[in-house]
Amino acid sequence: MATLPETVDRAILWVTRVLAGLGVACVAAMAVLTVLAVVMRYAVGAPFAFTEDLAGLLLVCAVFLGMPYALATHAHIRVNLLYDRTRGRARRGLFVLGQLIFLAFAAVFFRDALADLNLTMMLKLKTEVARIPLVPFVAMMVAGIALSALVAAWQMLRPPPEGAVMSDVPEKGFDH
Repeated sequence: MATLPETVDRAILWVTRVLAGLGVACVAAMAVLTVLAVVMRYAVGAPFAFTEDLAGLLLVCAVFLGMPYALATHAHIRVNLLYDRTRGRARRGLFVLGQLIFLAFAAVFFRDALADLNLTMMLKLKTEVARIPLVPFVAMMVAGIALSALVAAWQMLRPPPEGAVMSDVPEKGFDH
């Protein structure tokens, strides 16, 4: 029977994997949209007006849907110069310090993104060319950074990751 921390680890990994899958779908949609834009522009001579706006918004979605999974699986960029050379309490301290630095960044980003979301909702902002409403995409940023911060905070309670390159086995997630 799994312990509570292992159950939480699995739940986090499952949720973040589903969101990352949606992020992958956004990247695929960007690719299809780009191909369609090229065909419409050069083969038909009538380009779509919305492709650049929508592609940029899909990129935002892909980043903020994939970020929690990258954190959950330790598949993100990490400076390991000291971390790889330490063990025990020193390694734990470096790991927690790194998580705290990310949490500080996430807190500032969340505060600013939330202010942007409030402004976007108040003014009912849309993209300049295609007039696509921006609220869902700004809300995606707020939710993505919030979930990433929760993942990082949970990881501080768990043992630090082992090995020099965690992304070699991304599906291991929190199982250290």
